[in-house]
Amino acid sequence: MRKEIIAILVVGLLLLTGCGKEQNVSSASPLPTQKSTMETLTIYSIDSDSMSLIPVVIKKQKETYTAEYITYLVTQNLEDEDVKIDHVEQQKDTVIVAFSSKGKPIKGCSKKMETLILNCFASSLLDNAANCEKIIYRCEDKAYKSENRTFKRNQIYAF
Repeated sequence: MRKEIIAILVVGLLLLTGCGKEQNVSSASPLPTQKSTMETLTIYSIDSDSMSLIPVVIKKQKETYTAEYITYLVTQNLEDEDVKIDHVEQQKDTVIVAFSSKGKPIKGCSKKMETLILNCFASSLLDNAANCEKIIYRCEDKAYKSENRTFKRNQIYAF
């Protein structure tokens, strides 16, 4: 009986160790990964914890993007109902973003947050809006004047 138990243990050990056969792990080939065919674009938003700009990748819905549509995407990703756009227009290579005097970034905003909001729109528009090379900010149809900053009516904010 004792010999039978030992024989069973030896067979079990041989099975567990692969009968002493050395396996070549390095010969295993990695599984091929498929590249995503989904096209994306990157806009910018604000990380309120670190008070910095963060890139946000969005699935592309069309081939070309208007300044109005990029502005809409940024506004949606800011998730702040207080950011109010009066209107957006593009004149050749210049995009004019006119904010409402009733919301951020014109009022109710720290200087740091105002700068982040302006940079979100500028970076997103310059990177994605067709033929956009310059950004001008206004308050409705007048010069941009907030609690923290003042720009002339046609002063270029970013290019």
